[in-house]
Amino acid sequence: MTQFNIAAVSLVLLGAASIPGLSYASEESQAKRICTDKITEISGVRNLRHVWAEKIGHHKFRVHGKALPGDGHKWIFDCKIKRGHLKAYNYPGPVLHKSDDDDNLGTALAIGAGLAIVAALVASSDDNNAPAKPQPSKTILEDDCLEQLRYRVRDEHNHAARVHLKNASIRGHDLVGEAKVRYNHHGHKATYTCHFDRNWRIKDSSYYLY
Repeated sequence: MTQFNIAAVSLVLLGAASIPGLSYASEESQAKRICTDKITEISGVRNLRHVWAEKIGHHKFRVHGKALPGDGHKWIFDCKIKRGHLKAYNYPGPVLHKSDDDDNLGTALAIGAGLAIVAALVASSDDNNAPAKPQPSKTILEDDCLEQLRYRVRDEHNHAARVHLKNASIRGHDLVGEAKVRYNHHGHKATYTCHFDRNWRIKDSSYYLY
């Protein structure tokens, strides 16, 4: 192989190796933008500092930051982004304005235990009269449910907790089953329920450790 061919092959390999890094940087930037846009939308706070993202799975990020609404406090916020979509967010600080868009869209926010789950229920008559989306596979529902449960358990108990679902079954628009939860070198059994809306978007979740 000539020196020219070797150099050409090296450049091709170098370029291919750099693509995943570029993709990760793009996804990370997009996740931060989606999160900051949502926090600004719901709070009216535009002074957001120290925003950073951590990769928590395949195409999944948790974004962290601090909001400064001008009350002398730095309010910590965070979001969960999956494949470029906002799955959950948490902002405990004051709201500087109430968006008319939220009223028109009828956005429902379920805030509790440090977790704000985006329900995004559109209240327009066109959407209410539209046919409900077909039920996705149980595997997809389990994935959405696992993400929410893992986020809650880590937020409420230990940031490194591991959650594994088992014996999942669908009852109406609920996914119920058992789980194994492990943190601080101790294992726990659990039961869980994930609630989905008519379009199979997750609305809320609950669990019980024993």
